[in-house]
Amino acid sequence: MENDYYSLDEHLQQAILYLEKAMDESIELVLNKGQSKKEIGRKWEDFFARFLNDVRQKSLKHKVNLYGWITFPRLRHKN
Repeated sequence: MENDYYSLDEHLQQAILYLEKAMDESIELVLNKGQSKKEIGRKWEDFFARFLNDVRQKSLKHKVNLYGWITFPRLRHKN
């Protein structure tokens, strides 16, 4: 059963690595290269808007509540 989740775990781990790189690059662009915080912020807003919209659309299409799979209060306690 654990092997069934390997691909999912790999994709989620890759997503985290890409997001960490994007955060580091965003900080570098603002602090060391003088890029506008607003411009970088808009890129992050666009990303999160697309992601949240994709979650909503997949949930509707497949008639599953992807948000319901996550216990949001528990997120605060994971580090």
